[in-house]
This record gives sequence, structure tokens and C-alpha cells, in this order.
Amino acid sequence: MKKMRMAQVSRTEDMGPHMRRIILRGEELSDFPLGYESAHFKAVFPRPGQSKPKLGIFPGFKKWMRSYTVRDFNEQTKELTVDFAVNDHQGLATNWAKSAQVGDYLGVAGPGDAKYPNYHAGWHLLMADLTALPAAAAILEKLPKTAVGTAFIQVPTAEDKQSIAAPEGIDVYWLINDNLSRNALLEQLERLAWQDGSPAVFVAAESSQMKAISKHLKTKPGYSKEQTYTSGYWKA
Repeated sequence: MKKMRMAQVSRTEDMGPHMRRIILRGEELSDFPLGYESAHFKAVFPRPGQSKPKLGIFPGFKKWMRSYTVRDFNEQTKELTVDFAVNDHQGLATNWAKSAQVGDYLGVAGPGDAKYPNYHAGWHLLMADLTALPAAAAILEKLPKTAVGTAFIQVPTAEDKQSIAAPEGIDVYWLINDNLSRNALLEQLERLAWQDGSPAVFVAAESSQMKAISKHLKTKPGYSKEQTYTSGYWKA
């Protein structure tokens, strides 16, 4: 288990109807490693009736942990930015995030390794739903200014679109789709004009939809398993 740190909510910001940004601060974040934007960490939540989460390894500790993305870490202010998908389901993490107030405690375990396979690939293809929007946005902002490619990001409403500082050569398409049984990302992939060369690919969405996308990608010229990262962020 990676290092666990205690943090507190410094401020919150609603990024849209279905995304809440929470900025965490705390002395224990002073040695949080740099350059891990888009990597995951384990958020450790308080149990019912408790204000602070219990950190450490004990029977059943994983029940109170969920994977989230390092959206940003500010070295100067020691602030960790985390975006939570909210208002589309109930659960330990989303319920906490919806009601989080300044001063509330959250445990931070990690981070894990960054997953993007090749920032210097010939071209890039990113496909993400709402839950993977923070990771996709962080990757897009870390790509070289000369990067080219396409990003498809699915959100429930037009109000959920965000401003992302992607390179000029990356076409970012927002797919408005609140019907989660429809694989809108796969539909876009099937219509995409495929470029020459071997792309770096990032796909993160509902598990069965991600698997269908992955199957289609493997039929494409230039597909490389080593340059592809796929993950089912949740299950329908």
C-alpha cells in the first residue's frame, strides 16, 4: 500500500451539473510527488458518524477506499485538486463529495503510476466518459504542444463541458449523451478517419462499453497493445 496522508477540504467548485471539484490541503501533502496528474490515488472516506477517516491497513479497510484521479497538484500551495462525478448515482464517494464542506477530512493513499502509454506518439486518441473526464483532461494538458490527434469526451449534458488546455492539434469533441446504455464513444470511433502510423490510445469508460471499443481498436492499422491503455472505470 502506498503512503497514506490526511488532508482537508480547502474549497469546492461545481464544474457543471455532474462534476464537483474539491481542492485538498494539509501538512501531510507537503511531500506529495510531482508530475502525477492523470494518475489514480485511493481516496479514504470517513465512516458513518466519524469526521475523520481511519488511515492504515485493518480488517475491511478497502471498503472505505475508492480510486480517483490526480487532476492537479500545486507544488507551491500544496493543494491537490480532485474532480468527483456527482448527481448521476449514489455511493460512498459521490455522497461525500456532494456534501463536502471546507475543513472536512479525506485520506489520500498513493498516487499510483501514471497510465498514459506514450506522450510523444505520432498521434493520439483519447476516449472518456464522465468518470474518466478528469484523467483525460489531465493527459491532454500534459501532451506536447506539437501533439496531434482526437479526443472524444462523453458527458450527460452540454453544461458538463469543460475548458481544457489541449494542444491546438488535438480535436476535442464533446458527446452529449445521457443514455448510458448507448455506446456513443464506439459510434464515434467507427466513424473516425483513422490516421497513418501508430497512435497512443487512452480509453476509460463503463466496463462493457470499454471492451467493445477495445475489440474494435484491435482491427485498426497501426494498433499497438504497448501504446494502448484501456480501463473499465465502472460497471453498469
